[in-house]
Amino acid sequence: MSAALDLSRYHFRRHKGEITIYGTWCRTRDDWTPCLVLIRTGEEARDITIPCIVTLDKAWVWDEHVGNMAAAARTTAAFIDALRMSPNKRDILRVLGIIREHLGDLLRIPPYQPAEQEVIAEVTARGSDGRVLEVELTDDV
Repeated sequence: MSAALDLSRYHFRRHKGEITIYGTWCRTRDDWTPCLVLIRTGEEARDITIPCIVTLDKAWVWDEHVGNMAAAARTTAAFIDALRMSPNKRDILRVLGIIREHLGDLLRIPPYQPAEQEVIAEVTARGSDGRVLEVELTDDV
């Protein structure tokens, strides 16, 4: 499954020391869903950046009361690695705390509103059965 993430469009962005957290949207299949994205501060456009994404449908895992602590711990460990942080108790609890602190903000992210899109091409396809399909391609692909 492919996903799309555009950090130039976000609902909020906050810096927490060497971690920047975005409240934004990611696209999976044909839909955009709210998500939290953690990256190292200042590395938004670097090739080595691996975004750490918590999607709305998986946010419950991180909840202190109804969450799945084993899944949250495994994911946090992967995030620590992707963020190139030390796998020590302090950093693990810090990343876990940042995510938990922003769960309410994640729930308040409004539905995705696409930006004005410029049509860059029109495509007409004719099937072997004679059906014609006309589609406009935009720069938001």
